[in-house]
Amino acid sequence: MDLGIALGSAAKTASIFNADNRIMYRAGVAARRIGMMDADVVVGIPISATGKSIYFDRK
Repeated sequence: MDLGIALGSAAKTASIFNADNRIMYRAGVAARRIGMMDADVVVGIPISATGKSIYFDRK
């Protein structure tokens, strides 16, 4: 539960600064599998500062 609160706070803080973001659990799984991170739980939060949201907008 604390991890969820921390992730939500990180995503909210990024959005306050107008940085598009999204919490991605699969990015964390990929990081663990390729050996980038050595932890029990890894979650990715990609950040984008482009004019259009690459995480939510669809064509």
